[in-house]
Order: sequence, then C-alpha cells, then structure tokens
Amino acid sequence: MQSQTRLKGFNTRKVALTATFAAVYAVFRLIPISRAIGIPGSITAGGVILPVVALFLDLPYAVASVIIGTFIAAFAPWNPLRFLGLDFLPGVTYVTIAGLVLRGQRKLASAIFLVIILVFSVTPNTEIFVGQNLFSPPIPYYWLHIVALTILISPLTQRVPLLVKSANYAEIAKAVTIVAFVGTMAEHLTGGILFALVVGSGALKAWPLIFLFYPIERLIITVGAAAIGKPVIWNTRKIFNRLEPQTNPVTS
Repeated sequence: MQSQTRLKGFNTRKVALTATFAAVYAVFRLIPISRAIGIPGSITAGGVILPVVALFLDLPYAVASVIIGTFIAAFAPWNPLRFLGLDFLPGVTYVTIAGLVLRGQRKLASAIFLVIILVFSVTPNTEIFVGQNLFSPPIPYYWLHIVALTILISPLTQRVPLLVKSANYAEIAKAVTIVAFVGTMAEHLTGGILFALVVGSGALKAWPLIFLFYPIERLIITVGAAAIGKPVIWNTRKIFNRLEPQTNPVTS
C-alpha cells in the first residue's frame, strides 16, 4: 500500500513537471529569432529551453511536453502550424537526442542523427550541394550537421553525463553547450525534411538562402541554451536530487 502511494506520488510529480515544461516550452516558441525562409512564421527560441527539459524529464515525458507545448504555442496568430500538424517533430528530435546524450546513450543518439542525415539526402526537393549556386566550393548543405555528428560520436560527448552532474559551473556549461548544439542541429535537419515535403518544389529556391543563415540561427540557439540552461541546472539540481533515481536519473 505504501509503495503504491509512493508510486502515485512520483507519477503526479512527473505529470506536473511535464505540464510545467510544456508551458515553458510554449512560451519560448513564441519568441522569434529570425524570419522563416520560404514559409510563413519565424524561427523561434524553443530550442533554448530543451536541454533543461531533456535533463529533468524522463524521455517519454520530455517528448510529451514538447508535443503539448508546440500545440499550445500554435494558438498565437504569429506562430501557426506550418507542417500539417507535424511541427512538433523537430523539437521531439532535439529533446530525444539531448535526452539520450545526457543518459550516456550517445551511440543510439548518433545512429538516429545519421539516419536523419540520410533521410534528408533522399527526400524529394532537398538539395545537398547548394554552395555551387553561391560560387563557392561544393560544401554540403548539412556541413554543420556533420560537425555536430562528429562531436556526438567523439569522447567529448561521452563525458556529458558526468559533466552535467559536476560541482563545477564551467563543466555544466560545457555539457549544456554540447547537448544544445547536437540537439539543435538534429532539430534543424528534421525541420528541413518537413519543409521539403510540405513546400514541394518551391523549397529548391529557398535552400541557398537557408544555407547562408542557418549557422547563425543555430549559434544563437546554442548560446542561448547555454546561457539559460547552466544557471537553471545549477540552482535547481538540489531540489530534483531529492526525487527518486527513476524520476531523475541524470542528476541523482
């Protein structure tokens, strides 16, 4: 009876945290970073908060919070659903990659990331070597995503679960930066797949311009995530450490 009461309490906490982070994610999705290219709306700051969501929620609950938050934010007139209701998929990809890395499952995260790159490569109306149209060397569109994948499979990412539990503020910042970078790059490429499928042949005109601006957008999201994530994690970890390991396996 006592164990059932305790389990019910944990489930209540998980649901409450999921709802809270869904609301927080919705707020960040309402903050524009830049105008979207080729479709209405803006690139938003949603990815800034996702490392924190991935850290403090078990993966299924983190995914649920992203889905719920996406649809809540879609009620704002300036933030409509653009991908036939599948707008949550990029955020889900981000939080999944981030959650796996934070829990020491970088091999699975790397495999998912590689699959995303391959899917983008064979999706109709995507373009790989857009640099040729810009009078530059044949640099692949996803050059920065390849950099992220390289970091993901490196020993540096292997240390993330230890870094995020560190008592050293700088090491927490490093962990959040790594997670945010690989997560936002996976998010971006997933969004690119949806963009190509929904917009169709019209997407071909947009890739050269996206190619020029997406590194800046992803840098803003990564820096923003590090700036917000490290103090949030630092100041709230003691509270979450009081929860059972199954509720918060990363920070226990």
